[in-house]
Amino acid sequence: MATEVAQAAPPVARAGRVEAVDLARGFALLGMMLVHLAAYWIDPDPPVGHMLIGGRAAPLFALLAGTALMLVHEREPRGAGSWRATLIRAVLLIALGLGLGSLHDMPVLIILAFYGLLIVVALPFRRLSTRTLLVLAGFWAIAAPVVVLWAKIEHAPVRAGQAELSDLKHPVDLVMEILVWGAYPAAVWFAYVLVGLAVGRLDLHRTAVACWLAGVGAALVAVTLVAGWILIRNGAVDDRYDMGWRQLFAESFWPFEPTRWNDLLQVGQHTSTPLNVFSSIGSAILVVGLCALVIRVPWARLLLTPVRAAGAMTLTLYTIHVLWTWRLRVGFNEDHPNDFAPGSYRDWALQAVVLCLVATLWQRFVGKGPLEWAMRRLSVWGRRARA
Repeated sequence: MATEVAQAAPPVARAGRVEAVDLARGFALLGMMLVHLAAYWIDPDPPVGHMLIGGRAAPLFALLAGTALMLVHEREPRGAGSWRATLIRAVLLIALGLGLGSLHDMPVLIILAFYGLLIVVALPFRRLSTRTLLVLAGFWAIAAPVVVLWAKIEHAPVRAGQAELSDLKHPVDLVMEILVWGAYPAAVWFAYVLVGLAVGRLDLHRTAVACWLAGVGAALVAVTLVAGWILIRNGAVDDRYDMGWRQLFAESFWPFEPTRWNDLLQVGQHTSTPLNVFSSIGSAILVVGLCALVIRVPWARLLLTPVRAAGAMTLTLYTIHVLWTWRLRVGFNEDHPNDFAPGSYRDWALQAVVLCLVATLWQRFVGKGPLEWAMRRLSVWGRRARA
């Protein structure tokens, strides 16, 4: 079945948006907001939101970045999908990301600069076949974490923190922060983009393709979690705080603890190990496959219109979410300025409802999101491109 899907995915010209991708991107946005706003992991047991979404929403965004890059290239190879337009968008994304990260006490680790670099690196890979992209992604998911872990072992802990405009004073350090030391190490996360490029070559309107994505995704998640649990039970994983099954969802100890080679066997969120990367790839393509199936059901498509609308303007909504969260969290505890307000599902629900409603109305009466419109106009400036 996998061979048939890979072989049945020649690049084809597509008109209009792929609604399954918009829907998946909408869920990625809501998931990322949930991690930023809902209950934090401060008690002995991880919150349900963190177990389901933690460390999976951002990789889904990265995978969909590759998918969107392939789709726009096939649709407008001389316009918005050209090298020039993509490079301009990447520079704008990096600038916006560094700008948001420069806000005082920004509580959200901004992903946009990492996102911008990833799509630039992905440009030469758009010509590869679906099969080659998937094989390369598998190799990358294994090899890149080893290289990054070696770098962490060989160097003293680097508290990279937030990528911001002041980092431009030391460009080499900034590049290393984005590639290796940061929260979303692009050197590892490129595996998600490669899979996304391959997904962009598939015909998501076909039921067989959607079922294959959902099935393979679910299998990857299950296998990696079972493998992680077996490794924890057998003592292969360095469980420094006697976390037991919770280690399946725990973040990396680094830079607060020394890194060791058996950390490669972790599967927890944002550990950027092979098991973590394959697990995140699995959850991402599972979501894409389910969205491609759900969007075919008329009543479900109608019901999910607000999420789909949000997915069509995620850059605008992500920026609003970041600024809203910043204002919500900053100054919460004047006596301890480094403390932020505890997470609240109410805060997440309020933002989710408001932003999805705004997206629905904006798409209905205006069209493209304001930042999406500006990005497009600037990236194709001086060229005739299809609107």
